[in-house]
Order: sequence, then structure tokens, then C-alpha cells
Amino acid sequence: MYFIGGLWFVSGWVRHAGFRWEVGVFGVISAIVAAGMWFRCRWADFGGVGVAAFMALYMIAILLGEPSLWNALLVFGCGWILWDMWKLCHNQGVESDEPTGEDGEKGESEPMISLVLFLKEPRYLECAVLANILESAWQTKFITSEGEKEGTQNYVVGESPMFIVGTREAMFLIHNHPRQYFDDTETVVEELREARMRKAVAEHQAWLSVDLLRPLDESRAPESFYPQIARLVAELAGPDCLGLFQPHTSRFNPWDESLAEKLRGAAPLSAVSEYSDAPVIAVKDDDPRMVAAVAEARQRWPEFVEAFRQRTEGQHFSIKAPITRGENTEFIWVKVFGLEPEYIHGHLGNNPVNLDGMKLGDQVEVPLKDLTDWVFIRDAKPVGLFTPKVIDQVQAERGTKGES
Repeated sequence: MYFIGGLWFVSGWVRHAGFRWEVGVFGVISAIVAAGMWFRCRWADFGGVGVAAFMALYMIAILLGEPSLWNALLVFGCGWILWDMWKLCHNQGVESDEPTGEDGEKGESEPMISLVLFLKEPRYLECAVLANILESAWQTKFITSEGEKEGTQNYVVGESPMFIVGTREAMFLIHNHPRQYFDDTETVVEELREARMRKAVAEHQAWLSVDLLRPLDESRAPESFYPQIARLVAELAGPDCLGLFQPHTSRFNPWDESLAEKLRGAAPLSAVSEYSDAPVIAVKDDDPRMVAAVAEARQRWPEFVEAFRQRTEGQHFSIKAPITRGENTEFIWVKVFGLEPEYIHGHLGNNPVNLDGMKLGDQVEVPLKDLTDWVFIRDAKPVGLFTPKVIDQVQAERGTKGES
């Protein structure tokens, strides 16, 4: 569409001033901007607005100097392209790589219906492979030849980094980019407070997304396509995944195997709205609130010991303490199965972030002097949990981004 408009503009330029070197320069600039738009570079959206604005102003100048129906049509066409480009640029506020607000919207733009996988390394993908994945996710046959597209409702065409998928219900885009998702990853990482999110965003080297391009049934709400997108994302996921991101809400969840099951389930967006593991939030050791919370946990420790001695079958007891491996230390919940006067024995209750070789369920021995918190259930209510209140306060004060 914009290509046709550009040719229309150039024809008017040449008709008015002849073919001059300026025409060639404009053509080169337009080609660069068009390439940037094809690869979804944010700068290209603003570049497109600039090119369209120049086209419109130049044609207005021609119309004022040489009034005619043809020149008036050229001005109208260039103005329409400028308006359409401006809307596209504005909508990219939601569809861009930049995080949005907590409600996931900027202005009144339509939300981007998309789910993104952050990957450890670039993923090889071609039409034939993608067609098999689509057939597994959506239980229907897909063809991959551009020439065979006529006469079928289900097809996939293109090559990395972009594929177009067509069905009877809608058209989709699948992006497969060998680069980081955000334009300024360091800034995004600094704004995140949860350790697992920071690690996934900082370390990912590629991303893969499924976007709704256009519903073919205008009566159907765009959000209704999320389950279909989620099933495909679940099929595309693998051991190279670091995280799952929803651009519309800026919700992010570090990847684990449970997310694939959620994506295929009745509430697929719970894969981003419900955090998989206990949040790991950095709080200064000398924060007076944290010091007081830890002191209370240690003072009331005999209460935990007595309850553990009188425990019933199925009752769970956990403590929180720093676990160190090499140069890295993390405060982790430990499910307790044994107590000694100076030591606590248990299994890791959540996955470590930076403790090499350790995982959920690993057996550990914790010195009692390192205890920072504890919890058990009595009459269906938790007893303990002294530090989470402080962590919640810190999160609220920081206005933590990217956490659900």
C-alpha cells in the first residue's frame, strides 16, 4: 500500500520537476525506512512518518503552484498515507518492545494480541518445521507453498525472521529474531526487581512470538484468539526458553515446564498472570523493617519447634535462610523434615536463580543461626511469614515493573 503511494508521489514529482538527483535520494531513504518497517524496527515507524510528511508538504507546494485535479488527488493521497503512518506509529506504543503501564495500555490504542518467548539462543525455523508445529497445536493441516495458497484456508509462508500464518478465522505473524527483544535491555533490567525476571531478560539472546495480525471475522473480539495463540506458543516452547512475556500487559514469567500446561489449559493467560515461583526481591540487609522481621522470626523460633514436634500427617513446615554456592547467595524457602539444636534439615522449596547445580527439591542443611523466617499452617491459617510483608512494602515503594 505504502509502496504504491510512494510510486504515486514520485510520479507527481517527476511530472512537475523532471527526474533529478533528489528523486534518487528520496527513493533510497524510502527503501531504508521500508526495510526497517518490515523488520519491525521502532525507528522506522517514525522515519515513515517523516517520509510521509515530506511527501504531503511537497505535493501541497506543487498544488499551490499548479492547481489541478491530478495534483489535488496527489495531495489527498499523500495526506492519507501520512495519517495512516501516524496511527501506525501511535499504535506501536502498545505493540512496541517497551514495557507499558500496569494496565498494559498507552492512550487509547488497541492492545497487541501477542505472546513472546525469550530464548537462550537463536532458533532455527522454516516453513516445513512450522507447519508441523501448527498442525500439532491447532489440529489442522497446513500447506507451505505460496503457489498452493489459493484454494486452502490454512497456510504458512515466509522465512525467518517473519512468517505469515493464515486460517479461516484470522491471520497471524510469527516472529523469530536472533536478537534481544528490548531496544535497551540494560534499562529494562534495572527497572525489574525480581531476580528471576532480571536474569531471564538479561541473558536471553533471541525471541519468538505469535501475534494476531488480523481477525477475518470482524464480530469476534481480538482477545478471543489468546487461547489459540497460547496453544501454538506451548508447542513452540522448549528447553531453550527463559521466559514468557505478554506485551499488552507487560507481564512476564520466568519459564518453567508448568507454563506449557497452563498455556494449553482453560485459562492460558494464567501462564503470565500467576507467578510460578516465590518472588526473589532484593532488600537491603540493613533495612530496619527487615531487621525487625528477622529478629521476630528468631525470637519466636521455639513456637515453630514446638509445633513441628506435635505435627500431624500432611502438615507442612518451612523456613527461609541464605543458601550459598560459590560466590552467589540467595534467600530460599526450605521445606523442613528434621530439626537439630543447631541445624535444620529440609528440601529447597523453590528453584534458585544463580546457584549453579541446585534445583527445587534438593536436600540442604541450614545452620540455625542463619534463619530469617519460618511458616507453618495451623487451623488453615499460616503462622509466621514475617519477611514477606516487608518485601511487599518494598515492591510497592519501588513500583516494581514486570511483576504480576
